[in-house]
Parts: sequence; structure tokens; C-alpha cells
Amino acid sequence: MKVLSVFFYLLIQVCFAQDAAASSQIPAPDMHLSNLVQKETSAAHVSFEDLSIVVFSCDKYQELWAPFFELLFKNWPSLKTSNAQVPIYLVANAQKYDDHRVTMINIQNEKSWSDNALTVLAAVKTKYVLIVLEDYFFTRIDEKRLLEVFNFMKSTDIAYCQIAYNGTDVAIRKKAEVFPGVAQKDRYELWRTSLQSCIWRTKDMAHILRSGESIWAFEVAGTTRSQGLFGKFLTIFDNQPVDYLNMVQQGYLNSDNVKIVKEKGVTFKHVKLDLDSDHAFKLYFYYQIFNPFKNFIGNTIKSFRENFGTIVRKVIPSFDSN
Repeated sequence: MKVLSVFFYLLIQVCFAQDAAASSQIPAPDMHLSNLVQKETSAAHVSFEDLSIVVFSCDKYQELWAPFFELLFKNWPSLKTSNAQVPIYLVANAQKYDDHRVTMINIQNEKSWSDNALTVLAAVKTKYVLIVLEDYFFTRIDEKRLLEVFNFMKSTDIAYCQIAYNGTDVAIRKKAEVFPGVAQKDRYELWRTSLQSCIWRTKDMAHILRSGESIWAFEVAGTTRSQGLFGKFLTIFDNQPVDYLNMVQQGYLNSDNVKIVKEKGVTFKHVKLDLDSDHAFKLYFYYQIFNPFKNFIGNTIKSFRENFGTIVRKVIPSFDSN
């Protein structure tokens, strides 16, 4: 019985203990460091050092490439001037994109999204990488704010930062604030490794990737694996540096967003991809019936997990308790 008791005690500790190298409380923002980073950002010109940009795509979505990059360079113009040193990679299969600022990485016999990512990261020479999916069209990029957060990442032990707000209640994020408008993600938070526009420390992303996983499998299983990393995971919840349009949903072009992009004067040649307006009933079923049911199940599991974790932490102190 003693052996079983010790086994279950250790099992619960492994599942719920906070990082042994971190305190059990999220520290208040270091205002001295915050002021220093902001001062350095405003004093120097906006220069992104030790950063690469990787845009993941495939040949199926080739018609998105031209408008994607047109918007990217329009809203982040320094990528062609003072930040022309920032490498930009486009991942696809056999097709090419003709732009001197974009380096193609063609993977014709791809095994999985994660295998593609491992191949790309092996070619990346910078310490950090901005991960973008080709159907996220940036409509606004605040370079100074983005650099401010990026410099904070480089000055501390940060493995990841989601640069677009993910919808979690601001009051909750405020309690975990580590830099103005930037919060630390909970170690057991769902979608902790979301690829919804984020900056990774390259070695950390490579460390938790696994051959054979799809992009969705990575966001789920990668979240669990990320719990073993010492580096912090952050999200920007206030004064976010980017806005974007999600151009593809359930494999169909978002017709409303296509209209918005064209109204911005961006050339968008619709060729092969179907518009969502042509599949109204199918999408109605997904968004009005299937998706709410899926979210209900997910929220129920999340609530049970959080409540169970809270109870366990109260009953059994974690290894890093004082």
C-alpha cells in the first residue's frame, strides 16, 4: 500500500506541479526592465535582429500568396528597407513564388506538416522565428509594438509569444501580466502552442515537434509537451501589434474577407478555391450545430480539468512550494 501511495503521489505531482525553476506565483511585471526595453525600442530605429519569418502553405493555396505578401509588405514596409536582413521563407510543394525577398522551401514528397516544419527549422539560422499561416492576411502591423515585445522576449527566458489576442478574458490575463499588455500563459492552458501568428525561440519549437503530426495534432499534443519546457509561454492581450483576416475556413475562401481585401486595393485573383457562399448549408451545419456541441464538450472537459487541478494543488503541495 505504501508503494502504491508513493506512486500516485508522484503521478499527481508530475501532472500538476508548477515548474520547479519558477515560483508558484507569476511575478509582477518588472517595470524597470519594461521601461528599459521601451526606451531602447524608441531610441533606436525599428530593427529586428535574429528573427526569421516562416510562412507555411501548400500548392493548393497558391492563389493566396500574392495578396498575402502584398499586404505583408504594405503593412510592414521596413521588410524591404531597414529590415531587409530578416529572412522570409515560404513553404510549399512544387510551385514557386517570384519575389526576391521570399525564399522558397519546396517539399514535394511531404510526410506531414510537422515534418515540413522540422525541415524548415533546420534551415533557419536565427534564434527566433515568426510563424505565420498563408491564410492570415495582415491588415495592420505596429512595428514598434512588435519590436518592443520581441526585445522583451530576447531579454528574458521566453520560448514563445502569441502576437494576436486569443480571446481569453482580459481580467484573467491581467493577473498574469509580465510586461505591459503581455501575460504568461498557464502551464496547463489549452492551445498553449497555438500557431495563430506567434514568435518561437527556434530551438524550443524544434524540440517539441514530432514527425508525422498534422498542424492540428501539433497544437494539441505540442501543448502537452510544452509543459516540460523551462521557457515561458506568453500572449499579447492588450495593444496587440497586429490585426489580420482569416481568409480560409473549413477549406473555403471567406467571401466577406475577400471583399474586404479587394476594397483595400489588393489584387486578389480567385482561381480554384471555392467560396464559402457556395456551400452555405454545409457551413451552417458546422458553425451552428457541430461547432457549438464540440465547444460545449471541450469547455466541460476544461472546467473539470481546472477544478481537479485546483483541488489537487490545495491537497498536495507542489515541489516548488515554500
